[in-house]
Amino acid sequence: MAIAKVPATDQEALKSSLMGLIEKKNCINFYKYVDDVDLADESTWKKRDLNTMSIEDIFKHYKLGANTVDFLGHAVALHTNDDYL
Repeated sequence: MAIAKVPATDQEALKSSLMGLIEKKNCINFYKYVDDVDLADESTWKKRDLNTMSIEDIFKHYKLGANTVDFLGHAVALHTNDDYL
C-alpha cells in the first residue's frame, strides 16, 4: 500500500495519481468554484442557493466520484463521519 498526498488545490489535483483524467478535471472545476465563492456575496454562488443546497448536491453537480468525495470530506475538510453530506 502506497501513501499518496491528498490533493488540496486544483494544481495538486491535476498532478495527482489518485484520480483519472476526467475526475481530475471535475475536481479542478470544484476547487475553482470553492475558491471563487464568497459566502457574503451571493453573486459568486453561480445561481446555487448555498443556504439550502447540501454539499452532496454540489459534489453531484461537479460529477465527483465516491472516492474523490471521501478524500475531500475526510482528508481535506477533516470530517470524521459523513454527517456533513
